[in-house]
Amino acid sequence: MARRGRTALFVAMALVATVGVGRLLSGERTRPAAPSVRSNGAARPARKETLPALSVAPAPTRVRQALSVSRPPAAPRPPAIAAPPSLRGTDVDGAVTVDERGDLVVGPELLGLFDYFLSATGEEPAPAIRARVVAAIRERATGRGAEQAIALFDRYLGYREAAGAARVEQEADPAARLAALRAIRRAWFGEAAAARLFGDEEREIEAAIEESRILADEALSPEERDARIAEVEAALPEAVREAREAATRPLAQQAEEQALRDAGASDEELRKHRVATVGPEAADRLAELDRRRAAWQQRLDAFAGARADIEATVADPDARRAEEEALLEGSFTPEERLRVRAILNLAPPAVTGAPTAIR
Repeated sequence: MARRGRTALFVAMALVATVGVGRLLSGERTRPAAPSVRSNGAARPARKETLPALSVAPAPTRVRQALSVSRPPAAPRPPAIAAPPSLRGTDVDGAVTVDERGDLVVGPELLGLFDYFLSATGEEPAPAIRARVVAAIRERATGRGAEQAIALFDRYLGYREAAGAARVEQEADPAARLAALRAIRRAWFGEAAAARLFGDEEREIEAAIEESRILADEALSPEERDARIAEVEAALPEAVREAREAATRPLAQQAEEQALRDAGASDEELRKHRVATVGPEAADRLAELDRRRAAWQQRLDAFAGARADIEATVADPDARRAEEEALLEGSFTPEERLRVRAILNLAPPAVTGAPTAIR
C-alpha cells in the first residue's frame, strides 16, 4: 500500500483513540482492544492469578443503596420483563470465568458483559439493569466466583460515576487525560486489577498518542515516520495488534483498491486483487456491493438532474417545491428519501394540516 494510505490509516487510528480517552473521562467506556468474547458460560482455560480482594471490598454505600435490588433466589431465572429495544435480537457480550478454586478470574471480558447491559442505560431504570447483570453472572458462575463478579460490577458502577464526574481541562493533551483516567481506575480497582481490566486498552491509546506525535514531527522523513510507527505497533500485545489490524483492514482494502483504480486497473484486475487478499467469497460480496453502490449513484444522479430541470423551468417557489417533492416520492422509498434529503441537503417536507392562527 502506498505510504500516503498507511499514514492516513495511522492518523485515523490516532484520532479515534484520542477521542476515546475523552469519552472515558465523561463516563462512557469504549470496548477493550481485544475482540469481545461471547460466551454461553463454558469454562475457559484456568488462570492462576485471581483477585479475591475484589470480592470482600464492597462498593461505596451510596452506590449500593442507589442501585441495589433484592438478591435473586438460589435458582435464578432471567427477568420476566422484555429486554430493552437496543438489546433485542443480540447476543450477550463478554464472559465470567472462574479458576479451579472457584475464584473469579479478572479480565476485560467481564467489562464486555457489564457494558453490554449498561448500553441500555436510559431505556430502563438502573435497578433493572443491575438485575439483568446479576442474573447473567449467576447463569455463568456460582458460589464465590459469582459473588466476586457482582461485587466487581458494583465497583465498576462507582468507577463510571467517578470518571463521569472527573473534571479535566479540555485543553489538556491526550496523555494528560489518559493519566487522569488511569489514576481514577487504580483508585477504584487497585494497580493489579486495573491493569488486567484496562491494560490492553491503555496500551493501545498510548500507542495511538505516540503515533500522532510521530506523524506531527516535521523533522522526520516519511521513511523515519514509517519505521518509528512500525516500532510502536510491534511493541503492542499480540491481541491488541490483531484487533487493530481487524479494525483497519477494511480501510486498508479500500485504499489499495482506490490506488489500483487510479492506476487504471480493470474490473478483472480488481477482482484478482480481491481474491488474493480476501478470498473468492468476499470478492463476490464486494463486487455485489459495488453494483449496488453504482445503481444507487445512478438513481441519485438521475434525480439530481431532474431536480435541476425543475429549478430551471419552474419559477414559482411553491410550485417548484411541490414538483420536487413529487419527484422525490416517485423516485425513492420513504427510507431512501431520508437518505437523499441528507445527501443533497434538501429541506424537510412541508407540514400539512397545521392549525390556522386565531385572529
